[in-house]
Amino acid sequence: MSARSADLTEKWYEYVYRDRAESVRRFVDAYPEERALSVSCERFGHDYRFVRPLLSDPDEALRAGKAALRRFLSNDTDRDLGDVYLRVTDLPAESEVALGDLRAEHLNRLHSTRGVVVDASEIRPKVVRAAFRCAKCEAVTRYATQPHREFQSHAKCPRCRSVGYLSFAPPASEYVDAQEVSLRDLDGSETATALLEHDLTEVATTGEEVRLVAIPRARRTDGSTVADAWLESVSMECLTPADR
Repeated sequence: MSARSADLTEKWYEYVYRDRAESVRRFVDAYPEERALSVSCERFGHDYRFVRPLLSDPDEALRAGKAALRRFLSNDTDRDLGDVYLRVTDLPAESEVALGDLRAEHLNRLHSTRGVVVDASEIRPKVVRAAFRCAKCEAVTRYATQPHREFQSHAKCPRCRSVGYLSFAPPASEYVDAQEVSLRDLDGSETATALLEHDLTEVATTGEEVRLVAIPRARRTDGSTVADAWLESVSMECLTPADR
């Protein structure tokens, strides 16, 4: 763990978890039945050394938040909480961007945006913790997380250290519900696809306006250098007229 990651982990514990220790411990005890923990960005205060990396490098910052949760695991070392969802809300105003204004500079950063749900896919299972079977030693090993759309495979068996014998073991893997929704910009000019997982599926219906905290991602297909953008959802709320 880098010095910055260790510092972020400590700040998560100090700002978010320490004065909520009892409720956080209940959440950890309920895992994996409970996987989503709501966190208001207002708890971070005005510490730019925390808020800045949260917005500019949310992957590292959210990993640090999950690492800080491990303090509540007691002696249970079999769980790593890597597939917990930290539902960050209430981002600073400067993080908001309109769907139609999303550009390359926004990729892999944390932003809030608003849109109207115009379409929703059926709910399908998504792998969050993949298991692999080794054809040589026959061990089945679970790897921590599959956080994004692209499936992460592994070459070396952690038990016998053999390379090239691992294959995905679907029955031993863990899944959550996942759904894709199409959002239209408030002026109706642009649309974007957002991936919703676990507790965010079926939160909004067609025609509802939502506020989404998300990480814009790019996905390249068919050998092209031009990628399709999509939104990896962190949190989502339906807006009432008073919120608009």
